[in-house]
Amino acid sequence: MFEDLRHVEAEPEAYEVVRPSLVERLPVFSQLKPRQRFVLALLLFMNVAVLGCGCLLAFDRLIV
Repeated sequence: MFEDLRHVEAEPEAYEVVRPSLVERLPVFSQLKPRQRFVLALLLFMNVAVLGCGCLLAFDRLIV
């Protein structure tokens, strides 16, 4: 039993799955430069933060 475990541990590359990154899978992001992707991610984060604060204010969960 332990010999089988040592055999599996000796060959970890047989179980590694190489997946393409999100940039390679989506053609929209592959056309953007790294700086443009960063700005897009920053704008998306700010949008979620503002909408989240707006929802907290609307449901009286945030005291101003």
